[in-house]
Amino acid sequence: MPKANSQLSDAEKKAKKQLKAELKYQRKVQKLKTRIQHAISRNDPMVEQSARIELDELLRNNDILHDQRQQERACNDEQSGESMKLVRDIFHRLLSEWDNQDQSFGKAEQNKRAKDLLQHMTKGTQALTMFQDVTALRGYTRQKFYSRAGLIVESLGKLSPEQSSLSNQKNVIDACWKKLEKINRVCSIGCGPGCDAVGLLAFLRGYVPNHNVNSSSMHFVLLDYAIEEWKDAVLDDLEPILTQSFASLVTCEHCDVTTPLLEKHVHLIATTDIFLTSYLLTETRDKWFAYFIELVDKAKEGAVFYFAEPLPWQLHRLIRMSAPESDPSPLQKLRFAWIDSSMNYPELQELDGRAGGPAILLAIKV
Repeated sequence: MPKANSQLSDAEKKAKKQLKAELKYQRKVQKLKTRIQHAISRNDPMVEQSARIELDELLRNNDILHDQRQQERACNDEQSGESMKLVRDIFHRLLSEWDNQDQSFGKAEQNKRAKDLLQHMTKGTQALTMFQDVTALRGYTRQKFYSRAGLIVESLGKLSPEQSSLSNQKNVIDACWKKLEKINRVCSIGCGPGCDAVGLLAFLRGYVPNHNVNSSSMHFVLLDYAIEEWKDAVLDDLEPILTQSFASLVTCEHCDVTTPLLEKHVHLIATTDIFLTSYLLTETRDKWFAYFIELVDKAKEGAVFYFAEPLPWQLHRLIRMSAPESDPSPLQKLRFAWIDSSMNYPELQELDGRAGGPAILLAIKV
């Protein structure tokens, strides 16, 4: 339980004030980075240039972090740029497929219908029937695909040796980085329109030169509660883009994380190199415990787990469930590293919020 201000020493009050200032600064940085990403996805160079100028000025005015930020950007821009170009190319090819089809509803109606679905997903009140509207799912994809794929690129990009040197979680980060050099099977849980899978593919192209993504050796396993609905709306168009250019196989299967792991998935799970889970734990709110305990139990040693959530509360719960003093559980074989805005700030990792962006947690099974 955090102390009240009246119980803090002068030094603790000063440290708390500095933390609040750092959080405020990071929120501004993240807001501008998001604006740049959205401008790029819309092909809006004026907004992009304006946001970049504002971001550069903000970085220059921060005496403490300016040198670190500049060093990160110098080594990251080229790799990130190549990765995000691939995300844009795939995204635009997907949109072109829809533009070539006979659609009753255009972009505006898609976005309108997606708004209601997104509100339910945010509250965790979604139902399967809500995913039976192709127009809504395509609107969701228009709004979320590019940014969610970009989040994978940005987050995993922090694992590179040039980026992670200051982190107090370096041992876990280095172990995960080595595993990412040998990715063959990828499992996206709650895959939706496949944006996480595309983000990982783009990350490997830009950041891992030793990973030959043209070798046609990658296998994407896409699992979702509404997999048939996502296939009809998006995945049936995305699959040939991935298989023809980048992967040997795409497998789409039904999955419900509020129920036990299906026996037919055990072999796939046992041979998967990385599991991607975005915004699913919050949407299913504490109903995922049994599934993920079994998932970790069946996963191989060295498997990597990526979690992204709007707030860290469900991820904190996952970490507490894996603590040595907890009841014996396969989760205790996981080692964790935060790779969001708190990555280099241990004092921020226990907080209930993040600086202008989602909470991102990485784990590896030992």
